[in-house]
Amino acid sequence: MNIASPRNSQNDIEIADGLRRCKGDNAYRKPNAEKRFLLVDDSIEVRFSVRRVLRSAGATHIDVAENGEIALQMLAQAGRKQTPYDEVILDYMMPGMSGIELLYEIERREIKNAEGTRKIMLTGFYDAKVNEEAKSVGATFVLSKPCDAASLSAAIA
Repeated sequence: MNIASPRNSQNDIEIADGLRRCKGDNAYRKPNAEKRFLLVDDSIEVRFSVRRVLRSAGATHIDVAENGEIALQMLAQAGRKQTPYDEVILDYMMPGMSGIELLYEIERREIKNAEGTRKIMLTGFYDAKVNEEAKSVGATFVLSKPCDAASLSAAIA
């Protein structure tokens, strides 16, 4: 994730479309400082960059998972404790379990309180088919990498 990159016009379109789907989710109209974020990415560089953007947007509670299995455990635990994540930011391409597979598993396992969690997928392999599939299993946004800070900030707002 390159936060110094020029704006990605596909991301601008995605933000405008996705904002209509956010009404009523756990994160809707909640200040970033009060939100619980889960960041799922196998790349330490991307995790560092995204955390930096989230912190600059006011986020204070950011948990990190290196893969889909760990993320599922964290989501389930948060649901059991009645402290669901407000937003999950996940990578499309990860070893073991892809972001799409993670979205399918969240839905299949019916993780408690996860249905209201905003899910933002980041992908370096954007195409219409990936976008459509991700949204069919719960993604609110599918953003292309490199993703500028303004696009990510708009998606978490």
